[in-house]
Amino acid sequence: TVLDNIVPTITAQANIATTTNTACTATGLALGTPTTGDNCSVASVTNNAPAAFPLGNTTVTWTVTDSSGNTATATQLVTVTDNAKPTISCSANISQNVGAGSCTASVIIPNPTIADNCSVTKLTWVLTGATAASSAATGINNIGTRVFNLGVTTITYIVTDAANNTATCSYTVTITDNINPTITCPLNMSANTSASCTASVVTPNPTFADNCSVTKLTWA
Repeated sequence: TVLDNIVPTITAQANIATTTNTACTATGLALGTPTTGDNCSVASVTNNAPAAFPLGNTTVTWTVTDSSGNTATATQLVTVTDNAKPTISCSANISQNVGAGSCTASVIIPNPTIADNCSVTKLTWVLTGATAASSAATGINNIGTRVFNLGVTTITYIVTDAANNTATCSYTVTITDNINPTITCPLNMSANTSASCTASVVTPNPTFADNCSVTKLTWA
């Protein structure tokens, strides 16, 4: 009786590095065929590779079996990284008048639309221009309702995914002063002439105000 107790040999193909698809996995990979050998004959070569490789490292184990049932294994590493930027879409530009009796306006800021093939980990924003402000450094951070100064403010949103890929979008908030200033003149005045047929009169100033600021007062 002659028995075969010699295990076959197997050498896996080189490790593979690839990127994610829209589902945050890698599919359809060509793993190659390992090099195998046996003193008698190879019966089968199998592996435990998944149909879709997840983000990160996956070790694929190849197993060769000879005609006597002896086996040997080899491993192949598949590394999947995410290089796809997230997407972000901002609101249209916003225009609004100041509030009654105020030189500012409380504005409801729509949240941007964000998405990623894997996951979004951070949404931050920065305000520049008439109303300057920086957002918190971490987390999903929407502006919500905020008071804006007179003039034009640019809002820039920055979205970051788990692999630190980023995308930005910007739009403006324009606050306009549409409130007229107020002015109240003094009462009518009467005066007698002097010997030269003229009258020297001290005229009081009018009372005026504005919700923002008065820049000019003229008379005729």
